[in-house]
Amino acid sequence: MNVYQEWGFKQNPFETLALPANKTGVRLLVGREKELKKLSQRLDSSTKIATVEGLNGVGKTSLVNVLLYKRFSETANTNIGPLYIPCDTQFQITGATDPEDFKQKVLLAVAQSLLNCHGSLRAAPGMTKPMEQTALKRFLNSPQISQISAGIAALSAGFGQETNTGFGYEHSGFEKTVRSWLLELFPTSTSGGVVCTLDNLELLQTSDHARKVVEELRDTVFAIQGIRWVLCGSLGIVHGILGSPRLEGRLHKPISVEDLSDDFAAEIYQNRVKNFRTRLTAKLPLTQSNFIELFDIMRGNIRSVLNEADEFCIWFADNSEDIEDFKDETHFEQWLEEELTNTYTAVQTEIRPRAMEVFETACQFEVFSPSDCMSFGFETPSAMRPHIKSLEATGLLRSAIDDTDKRRKTIQVTSKGWKIRAYLDFFDPIDEF
Repeated sequence: MNVYQEWGFKQNPFETLALPANKTGVRLLVGREKELKKLSQRLDSSTKIATVEGLNGVGKTSLVNVLLYKRFSETANTNIGPLYIPCDTQFQITGATDPEDFKQKVLLAVAQSLLNCHGSLRAAPGMTKPMEQTALKRFLNSPQISQISAGIAALSAGFGQETNTGFGYEHSGFEKTVRSWLLELFPTSTSGGVVCTLDNLELLQTSDHARKVVEELRDTVFAIQGIRWVLCGSLGIVHGILGSPRLEGRLHKPISVEDLSDDFAAEIYQNRVKNFRTRLTAKLPLTQSNFIELFDIMRGNIRSVLNEADEFCIWFADNSEDIEDFKDETHFEQWLEEELTNTYTAVQTEIRPRAMEVFETACQFEVFSPSDCMSFGFETPSAMRPHIKSLEATGLLRSAIDDTDKRRKTIQVTSKGWKIRAYLDFFDPIDEF
């Protein structure tokens, strides 16, 4: 039994994974009503690819997952409107991604998602059988289900063998069958589709690189009837991709997902306690006020806040065996001081005074670009660059490069950076940088 179970929770309430596309995800998503509406409108309005831009850890993938589940559930319950089916797989690409291999992986994941969804819908009690020829009715009554199921089995067997003379045929036949099923289910732009998420585009590092990779997918996976896409990225990557002439008219301008306001901190904490507790007497060593303090330190970046909350709970379990210690607020303050001090000490000797001045200004901007150099006391971006690189090397800043537009705001303070900022705010440094 883990410590959270001992405290009365079925699992870690501070899990940092993206919220799932299910009822739990809906209950835990807080403060994103405007973004949900914007994403829903983009899916309904055209077949252009929806895009989402926001800092690492802000909750972009959670937003997409919850929206897709909500839309799918609405159609399943009412038999009205386009049918959006969330793909069970989250996709990422690198510079080494082969477009043809990627297409086959997408088709396999899409087919499996369709089958899983079909089974759950048919088993759902109390569902009203659609009377009209809706997208849902076509889906439930499709004659190609057995072909898709057999194709998945054959394709999986082919992937599992080093040599298979029949694999090429199975590969081609499977793709044809999936495409045919998708066309049957989603014959028009307003029918819906299986919605796939291409996540973490910032892993491609530069916007120029990202554009080239996405362009290669334009006429393959992005052009398949019945598959819809949402692209997610941070650090200006999505904005950079929009500059591609080959992608003009194919992508929506990104929905911006910002860090959450402190006003939502208490609701996030309460929702997680309610959702994961197994008894009313369940308690955590981290109080709501502690959570709000972490929320403030990490500037509302939900992944960072949840990570630090979990770190404290584990630290508490390591250092206390008495449940009565939950009432002692000094434990949190002790942990916080140790955490911030250790983080500060680890970088103290690695950062020169001028770089530290740059960091102080960066914390005021939170997100900035080289073109802001005058605000940092430099006449040119090149003069500021060595200090930015020094701060990146110590993990206090993170950046991506837009090779075509240096004005993009592509540099952000990291969670480690915010802990350094908190240390400087809370405590007197032992030694000056």
